[in-house]
Amino acid sequence: MTTPSSSAVDPRLVTALSAECDSIGRQLRHMGQNLSILQTQLASATVPPPMPVVPAPAAPVPQMPPMRPQQNVPTWQPPTYPVAAPRQPWWQRDGVISRLLAAAGVAVTLIGVVMLLVLAAQAGFFGPPLRVLGGALLSGALVFAGVRVHGRPGGKVGAIALAATGFAGMYLDVVAASVLYGWVTTPLAVVIAFGIAAAGVALGVKWDSESLALMIVLGAAVLAPVLTSGISLTLIGFLFAIQSATFSAQLGRDWKYLGMARTVPVVLALLVAIASESIFSESGNSAVQLVISAGVVAIVGAGCAMAMQWTGSPSRGGVAGAWSTATFVVSSLPLMSVGAVLGRTESAVLYGIAALLLLSAAAAAKPLPTQLRFGLGATGALALLLCCLSGATESLVVPLVLTVGMIFLGVSLYAGSRFVFALGTAFAAIGSIGYLTTVPPEALTTARAASMQLGAITALSSLTAIGALVMLVWAIHRLKLIADSNAAVLWAAAGFGVLYAVTCALVSSGVEIFDSATGFVAGHSVATIVWMLAATSALVLGLNNRQHARVLLGAGLALTSAAVAKLFLFDLATLSGLVRSAAFLVVGLLLLLVGTRYARAFAKQEQVSSASGS
Repeated sequence: MTTPSSSAVDPRLVTALSAECDSIGRQLRHMGQNLSILQTQLASATVPPPMPVVPAPAAPVPQMPPMRPQQNVPTWQPPTYPVAAPRQPWWQRDGVISRLLAAAGVAVTLIGVVMLLVLAAQAGFFGPPLRVLGGALLSGALVFAGVRVHGRPGGKVGAIALAATGFAGMYLDVVAASVLYGWVTTPLAVVIAFGIAAAGVALGVKWDSESLALMIVLGAAVLAPVLTSGISLTLIGFLFAIQSATFSAQLGRDWKYLGMARTVPVVLALLVAIASESIFSESGNSAVQLVISAGVVAIVGAGCAMAMQWTGSPSRGGVAGAWSTATFVVSSLPLMSVGAVLGRTESAVLYGIAALLLLSAAAAAKPLPTQLRFGLGATGALALLLCCLSGATESLVVPLVLTVGMIFLGVSLYAGSRFVFALGTAFAAIGSIGYLTTVPPEALTTARAASMQLGAITALSSLTAIGALVMLVWAIHRLKLIADSNAAVLWAAAGFGVLYAVTCALVSSGVEIFDSATGFVAGHSVATIVWMLAATSALVLGLNNRQHARVLLGAGLALTSAAVAKLFLFDLATLSGLVRSAAFLVVGLLLLLVGTRYARAFAKQEQVSSASGS
């Protein structure tokens, strides 16, 4: 302690400082001894460290614990990030240039073969036997060269290109021998072409090369129309040989592109032929042959897809399964379009049979994966829609489509299937669009418009629209597609649509039963009463259902306002006599009933509140 007011030196302070200096000195000596021990341990790990000699202190001093050897602590270094290698240009990547050159070589060589077979014939060069024989020898030599090159180092790309050119050239040579020179009948030529395509794809399977199969298929399919002088049934036969001959290569392999490559050419040829027949109407026999061809292509497409995705197949599901399903859908397009060359009755029968088979396959083929069953079901539903459009008269299309939609929605409720629900929703949406087109709001404004557009068919359409809408909302609720808290909103929204259809049904029935003026008045008067009954029901339900009270009361009040507005703005100016009086009386009584019910409900609520407060 120091005394600021005194100028003399405090001896106690001097003594304390001396003791502290002495203690610091001892600690430094002790640290030096520990450092010596550490140096000895580092110099020789086998020599035991000497025991530290602690000098006898003059006074007891607190000893510091011996310091442990310091461990090597890694120094911080900034993080290093992998440096991305410079991206190699595409033309320098392995095999890119060689593949491009090989593909170009295939294309140019096949074009040269076609020129030898066609242009030389047009110019009169060589003779037909020499042209055909030359093409066959060149193609065979290319295949032989490809087989020899394949086993050599780096020869795979060239071997594939050579073999693909050779097999495609042989295929085109057979087409030329049949179509240009008539040496081989068309059925026999198709069989020979089938064998050539199958042999080429078999070589692709042996080499495990989808590229070889693709080059053979595309090369033959693209250049075959040049030899057949455009789209014809003969060309369709040769392309069908490609579709069916190359299917076996996909079994057990993940060759997803080959299916589309072998299917698209024959499908495009059939679609062009169907369009040409429907526009130019060349012959009835051609139409029948197109129908048969489209059916065979669709059957082969469905059979191939099922075989590739059956239980235990390596190509079941996944990306390969999706491509297989898409291939089947593409193969069914000509069958869905062939109605353009048939009459309404024939088209309806054809589409009906196709829908029955496809929907039955989708429902019964449990071993098939879901995506293929969806493809079968969607294609069958499209065929069923086309059957409805072709088989029914124009006025009956709407109720028929809506009825089919109700059936699908009912099946979805029974089976719990969202896919079937989607099909039913599609039919209901298409039918609703047609319904609003045939029964527009303008038809309900005047007796003249109603007599021209409304009748028994529109009444039937209105009833089916009501059924489809109710089934749709019910299915949405049962399949848990929306939360339970939003169910009241959905039902309320659907209720307004139902009321529109009810109004159309009542006015249409009135016009059909009575004359236009009387039926129009009677239908609208009953419609106003129905509106008010629906509003009363919604208000009463809102009082009794606390969970959905807000939605129900809001819908009821909105509908009440609409009914009263219709009564004064439309019915008062349009209706006359006893009918108008009846409408006013019924609506007034319903308003009194609802008002009384609300007064009692609020009075009861006040009594409960006062009792709980006391």
